[in-house]
Amino acid sequence: MTYSIVPYTIAYANELVSDPIAFERHADEMRLTYLKPRRRDWVHGILHARVLDLRDWQDRRGSERMRKLNRLRQELCMDRALCQVCGHPATDPLTGRIPWLLTSTVLEQTGPDSGRTNAPPTCWTCIPKALEQCPMLQLDYTLYTVAGRTSAGVLADLYEPLLGTQWPALDKRNVFIAWDAIRDQARALATCRVVELHGMKAVS
Repeated sequence: MTYSIVPYTIAYANELVSDPIAFERHADEMRLTYLKPRRRDWVHGILHARVLDLRDWQDRRGSERMRKLNRLRQELCMDRALCQVCGHPATDPLTGRIPWLLTSTVLEQTGPDSGRTNAPPTCWTCIPKALEQCPMLQLDYTLYTVAGRTSAGVLADLYEPLLGTQWPALDKRNVFIAWDAIRDQARALATCRVVELHGMKAVS
């Protein structure tokens, strides 16, 4: 399928980072780390996948990776309610509500009008283009307006140390890790932010 636009949150080939990771002894447990760690690698005690964020579109070289998110831009969209397609504010200035276009695969309902997702919002201007171009949305979607959101945690890949070594072996992919889920934080590599949506109203 040919895309006339590349969504703001999509990663480009030259933004992907493959710095090696390993387990190290930290306090009383084995903790996942980069071999050359940086203080900003951890957020709320969870190791976050490294990625380059080339803010200038002119610098984003290489092919777009439509199945991979740029973690930093995805987090920016979640924190500031930016549109995942154009990167501009998604909040409706007239109502103060945020349009959120979701498939059933990226929404976990947590209450009658609340749910968790790793998909950023989509502004009213970009919704028609998203529906036209995204194969997943063509199969299944619901459009909501949302009163607000709170940061809930991350989606992460979980690792275990190979027997008798510091080297990691992948255990599970795309597991939701809440900020207060202490048990799995040491073996998690976060790939994107998860927020809980509040005051969800479906739009016909």
